[in-house]
Amino acid sequence: MFLAFISIPPDITLWAFELGKPLLKKIAEKILGAEQADVLWKRIEVVGDIAVIRKPYRIDIPVDLFKALGEELLKEMPYVKSVWLAATPVQGAERVREYLHLAGEKRSETMYKEHGCVFKLDVAKVYVSPVLGYDHMRVAKQVKDNEKVLNMFAGFCPYSIIISRFSKPKYVVSIDINEHAVKYARTNIELNKVAHINEVILGDALLITPAIREEFDRILMPYPDLFKEAIKVAALAIKENGYIHPHLFVNGDNKKDSLIKAYEVIVDELKNIGVIARAIGGHVIRSVTPRRYHVTVDVYIEKKLYTG
Repeated sequence: MFLAFISIPPDITLWAFELGKPLLKKIAEKILGAEQADVLWKRIEVVGDIAVIRKPYRIDIPVDLFKALGEELLKEMPYVKSVWLAATPVQGAERVREYLHLAGEKRSETMYKEHGCVFKLDVAKVYVSPVLGYDHMRVAKQVKDNEKVLNMFAGFCPYSIIISRFSKPKYVVSIDINEHAVKYARTNIELNKVAHINEVILGDALLITPAIREEFDRILMPYPDLFKEAIKVAALAIKENGYIHPHLFVNGDNKKDSLIKAYEVIVDELKNIGVIARAIGGHVIRSVTPRRYHVTVDVYIEKKLYTG
């Protein structure tokens, strides 16, 4: 999804799509050598005009080398204005990392375009993952006219806004515990002219969802760390004949195997709490470690016996 996260003039969009990934590899090899570059170049993400290098936590690379890599990115990729190192994994309920500025403008706020939608965010203050770009549209295409949609861990609202722009929901309720994400979400629904069908709530989705006291046609749960807690809450808030889209981490021999296992885990989890459901689709978001995957599944709710 490299192309979707670069805010650059249209005349070099094709160039970025065709040459972007090989160029990242070439730059990394020049600074780090082939062995370290092979591990690192796929961990370079471009969000708007900011490049983020995700530090490999099992490999010790001196900060000076990261800074040299940052300077080289600025030279070779003119649309990149600032380079940051994501020095830690995602941490805490707000899902943020610790960042170190490497090169260029000392600025972590940017704008980017995805599927024709415009998003403003701060990469150091909100969770952003370029690999989710495909799934944003994949889910949006499933939303039916006049559906009431709940996004339990909405972040700066890419799922909610793309659904609002490319489908015809009755309305979308988005919840997030990160106050910076909520601020940007509210800005982004205005930028994309979908404020009339969107509500953004600051708080813990696990507590707020039951308090809404409404059943939704579709519920998104894009937070794999909270899969088990979220699916119980969603089971109460979803209508019979509705759809849920939980995210979870699954061990598997390969992508196909992990998706099949995710189907089984989710259907069994729902059955244990009195919900009869079937998996109707899904998508492997990414490989987390060898034989461990981040997966999302599309689930149709056939019957609810669960009442909390």
